Order: sequence, then structure tokens, then C-alpha cells
Amino acid sequence: MIQVAAVALGGAAGSVLRYGVQKAFNASFPSGTLLVNIIGCFLVGILWATLKQEDEQKRLLLMTGFCGGFTTFSAFTLEGVQMMTSGRWAIFFLYTTASVACGLLAAFLGFKIFN
Repeated sequence: MIQVAAVALGGAAGSVLRYGVQKAFNASFPSGTLLVNIIGCFLVGILWATLKQEDEQKRLLLMTGFCGGFTTFSAFTLEGVQMMTSGRWAIFFLYTTASVACGLLAAFLGFKIFN
């Protein structure tokens, strides 16, 4: 039960922070979603490197809960589908490429820097 509470608490905090960033930065381009996904990938890399020896509850709170709530593949895919259906193909390809490439790079850098 403690594990579920850790995931729920971290997820709630991450989701609220993501909502705030998206409200502040999303306009004609989903900059807020891109930003939280890159930051979240970097953070998960850092946490993966630094929490290897930590207790499971801390990993569940921060990695599964907070990072899972903060980053959101569902928002990314929804925004991508909205771009496709409105014929904004150039923005769609830019956003998709930047999200995937920058997210992978951020997770790798976070892990390497803190490992």
C-alpha cells in the first residue's frame, strides 16, 4: 500500500506541475509539452543514475510517480493528431522529431552526468 501511495503522491505533484507549464507555454506550438517531456527525460536519467541504491519507495515516488505524471505521452500524441488533422504537417514533424530526439538525448545526458 505504501508503494501505491508513493506513486499517487508523486504522480499528483508531477501532473499539477505539468499542467502549469503547459498553460504557461503552449500556444500555436505545444512548447510546454515539449519542455516537460525533455525536462522529465533529463530528470529520469538523473534519478536512474542516483537512486540505484535507494529504497523502492523513493524510486516509485520520484521516477514512476513524479516523472510519470510530469511527462505525458498521451498529451504528446493528442497534440500530434491535432496537428495532423489540421494539416499542420511541418509543425507535426518538427515537434515529433524534437520530442523523441531531445527526450532520448536528455535522458542519456542526465544518466551520464549523474552516474
